[in-house]
Amino acid sequence: MNSLRVVLSGAAVTAALLLPIRSARAQDAESRVHGGVSAGLNIPLSDLSNAVQTGYIMNGFAQGTPQGWPMALRGEISYSSFSGKRGQVGQNVTTLMVDGVLPVVAGGDSPYFIGGVGLHHVSSYFGFQSENDLGLNFGGGYQWNLGDMRYFVELRYYYVAHTGAARQFMPLTFGVTF
Repeated sequence: MNSLRVVLSGAAVTAALLLPIRSARAQDAESRVHGGVSAGLNIPLSDLSNAVQTGYIMNGFAQGTPQGWPMALRGEISYSSFSGKRGQVGQNVTTLMVDGVLPVVAGGDSPYFIGGVGLHHVSSYFGFQSENDLGLNFGGGYQWNLGDMRYFVELRYYYVAHTGAARQFMPLTFGVTF
């Protein structure tokens, strides 16, 4: 129940931060925040790779560019799952993040940099351990337009300051912004 409160509080804060955002792509008077989804493989690194196998990650986000800013702001919620290795218990990570997205070239097809901070809820499959931790992420991606939608592929590094041993993983995702 406590983790649900944390997730809902984080979602409310993210929504409040994104409400005033205006898209720089829409040069007209219309304000726009774009939504999107992504999913992919999640590769455990460091100590985490000793206990779990490559897992998956799913993300939902809202993104927009404040007027006059060179970068967009993205509020994300994600869920990662890793299966345990050799009798180890699997782990789940639910995350609320705020990221900056900086395109290398404005508009059209372009590589970009992404990074930010977030609150990560780390738990075992059976609820034996559960903890909320702060973390950061950074990486890059490439986006391209196809029709009215924008597609992207991203590779990021996540560092979660978990008690005992930090959780580090690297998701490779494919997504769409609409």
